[in-house]
Amino acid sequence: MEVTTNIQKMDLIKLNLSVALTMKSTYISVLVIAGFVFAFLLWKKGIPSTDKRWMTMIIASVSGGLIGTIASMLFNMFCILTMLSKNAGVLGEHHYQVLADGLHEKTSANEGLSRWQGIAEIRVTNSYLFYRITGYLYHIIPKRSFNSQKDFDQFYLKSKQYWEEGHNQSLQQISAE
Repeated sequence: MEVTTNIQKMDLIKLNLSVALTMKSTYISVLVIAGFVFAFLLWKKGIPSTDKRWMTMIIASVSGGLIGTIASMLFNMFCILTMLSKNAGVLGEHHYQVLADGLHEKTSANEGLSRWQGIAEIRVTNSYLFYRITGYLYHIIPKRSFNSQKDFDQFYLKSKQYWEEGHNQSLQQISAE
């Protein structure tokens, strides 16, 4: 099974937004930044003497954590999007093929095989099929790349079947050792 797609900057923005909300690291960032804001406020203002001041400090810290995390994500997306080009193989045409060995990808810049055992997760959203390799490394295939929902479903189901078989083989090898 194969599909050719054209990855655009908006696809990467949607991927980052989708992923950011599901990653533990996003919430850890909020807490870490909130902790720094809280420590700064304690240093600057001293220990609050009333419940109202405690609540104000806590709300300010959590707000600072959220704002800091969002600002960091926006800055990272801006940097990524301004540095990308079609020559790097991230944007532009991608040809994907589902094989028994793994997901084969070919672009103008590279060609490679991600073995099913090395793919951490396969996920479907309203508009995309995501293959997560590591925490922030993904292959993305927009649903618009398929001629029909049936073609999309077949591609996804074959991928999921091979992925499950690959992970079951890995577990069998580990238990045999």
